[in-house]
Amino acid sequence: MRVFTLILLTLFSFNIFSQDTNQDEVNLKTNFNLPGYLKLNFGFSFVENNDHSLKTDFFPSRSFDLYYSKPLFLTDNFSFNPGVGISNDKLSFSNDIILSESVDLDGNNVIIVDTLSFSPEKNSLKATYIVVPLDFKYYFGSGQFDKRRFFIGVGAEVGLLLNSSTKVKQTINNTINSTKLKKDFGLNDLKYGISLKLGVGNFNLYYKKYFSNLFEDDSLPLYEAINPNINKIGISFSIF
Repeated sequence: MRVFTLILLTLFSFNIFSQDTNQDEVNLKTNFNLPGYLKLNFGFSFVENNDHSLKTDFFPSRSFDLYYSKPLFLTDNFSFNPGVGISNDKLSFSNDIILSESVDLDGNNVIIVDTLSFSPEKNSLKATYIVVPLDFKYYFGSGQFDKRRFFIGVGAEVGLLLNSSTKVKQTINNTINSTKLKKDFGLNDLKYGISLKLGVGNFNLYYKKYFSNLFEDDSLPLYEAINPNINKIGISFSIF
C-alpha cells in the first residue's frame, strides 16, 4: 500500500505542476489540462475454463480496484484514459477445498487442491496486483468533455502480482477460528486482458476478460488438467 500511495502522490504532484506551468494559458482550449480522478471499482470475479475441483460462489467472490486515472481528450468526443492503481481479487470456493503447498517424493514444492476434513464457513483465495488500465472512450451527446455524457469504452489492463493468500474460517465450540496463509500458490505473476465499459460521466458498468491463466504453466496444481482464466463484472465510479 505504501507503493500505491507513493505513485498517487507522484501523479498528483505532476498534475499540479503541469497546471502551474500552463497558468498563462487557462483561457485557451487544451486537451491535456483536465483533472484526474480517483476511481473505485466494485465487482465480482468468476472462473472460466475451471476444472471440477475449483468451484466458486459468484457473490462472495468480490473484487475491488482503487486507481488514479487522467482522461486525455484527443477530440471533443474521444478520450484516452491511462491509469495506475491497486486491484484485489477474491475467489470464494463453493466446495470444501483450499490451495496449499506440499513436497513431492523428489523434494520439490508442488501446489495441490487440498480437500478439507470439515465444511468451512469461508474458504477463499485472495490476490493483490498493481495494475495499469488503459481505456479509450467515445462520448455521445452535447456537453463538455466527460461531464454527464453517455459513453462506450474499450481498453486493456496489465497487472503485476504483489501478494496472495488463502483464508479458511470455521466455528469450533461457538468460537470462530480463521487460518490465513500467505504464499504465491503458483499464481501467475502477470495478468492481462481487455475491458468493455458502458456508462454516463464518471459512472459505468464494466466487464473484464483476462487472457492470462490463473496459475503459472509450470505451477498448475497437482492433478489439475485445466489452467483457468478469471473474468470480472461490476460497477465503477469516482471518489473525487
